[in-house]
Formats: sequence, structure tokens, C-alpha cells
Amino acid sequence: MTKLQLALDGDMASALRIMEAARAFVDIVEVGTPLVIREGMHAVRRLRAEYPALPLVADLKIMDAGAYETHIALDAGADRVTVMAHADDATIRGAAAAANARGKLLMVDMMGFAQPLARARQLRSLGCQFFCLHRAHELRMEQGSPQGQLARLRAEMPAVTLAIAGGIRLPALDSILPHAPQVIIVGAAISAAAEPARAARQFQERLQRHALSRAD
Repeated sequence: MTKLQLALDGDMASALRIMEAARAFVDIVEVGTPLVIREGMHAVRRLRAEYPALPLVADLKIMDAGAYETHIALDAGADRVTVMAHADDATIRGAAAAANARGKLLMVDMMGFAQPLARARQLRSLGCQFFCLHRAHELRMEQGSPQGQLARLRAEMPAVTLAIAGGIRLPALDSILPHAPQVIIVGAAISAAAEPARAARQFQERLQRHALSRAD
């Protein structure tokens, strides 16, 4: 079943408040890049302490010192770390080796690739198996979410783990879920909602209904 990942991009106080409200409906929690910039690894340590059993992502968007920065996030309590697909192969190889050696996950952010399939194939040879199709914040109004990219990667690389992110709203799930992403990453549609718990519940219920329909 597709998992719901909640991206927390505000400050520490708002992150804790949103998580307290929405926790029952969240499968994975993400310390988003703006929160990392504001709070550093303190945000990772704090959310790990508050939610010890919940998979925790540090969205560092690594571009340099892959192994070194991956270990920083894992030492703080992250289970998953992000690296950019535009990083040098050596950086990505180092990050993947560091994560794999500790039984953790490296997610490669494919932002900036209009046609990510060729790069994803290259990255598989470096030990990467987890890819996120992600539209930059500034392009979401113009281009929407990267659903077309998701469809192509799922068709051509059926065995890899795929996530989709970038302005995901509830109505978009109807066109996203048929392509079987393992993770849906949602930020403002939950965190900026008037009732974050209600918004998170709606996403989770939609994911569960889809899973049940596929099982029938």
C-alpha cells in the first residue's frame, strides 16, 4: 500500500503542533529542507525523540560530501536521507554506501530532470533503488506535479521504489495512484490546512480505499 509522508517545512514549534494533530494518519515524517535550514539536526533529533517508531526522513538534498552528510543525518536519528540526482556520481555513490551500510535508505531527488529515466538507470548502477519525482516549488503552478514522469519510470523500472512530491493535493491522487508509487509526499495540503488532522485523514483514507480496490 502507498504510504503517506508528511513534509514539515515550517519552524520547530509548528512542526510539533502539526504532528501532534496528524500523527494518527501519517506513515512517514519528513524534516523538510526549510526546517533543516532553520533548525539543523536539532529538528531531526527532536522528532526522533517524540516519535521513536515512525520512519523519519532528513531532506538534506545532498550535493556534496555524500557519505559524510548522510552519516550526520543518520547519527541524528534519520532513517532516510535525500540526495540530488544532479550531484556527482561519486557523491551519490558515497551517500548510498553510507546508508546501505547502516541498513537505512537513500532517496534520490530527481528534481530538475525533465526526462529522468536515463539518469535513474545510471543511478541504479551506483546502488540507488529509491527515486523521488519532484517538481520545484517555483514551477508547480506552471507544470503541476510530475505525474507523467512517475508513469514513465514505473513502466520502465517496475522494481524500483518511487515517491512523488511537489504540491500534491487530494484530487491529484486519482491520477497518481494507478502508477503505484510507494510513497506520496504531502506538505502544505496538510500542514497549511485549517485542520491538519482532517486533511491527513482524508489523504490516508483515499490511499486505503485505493489499496482495497486493487485487492478486490
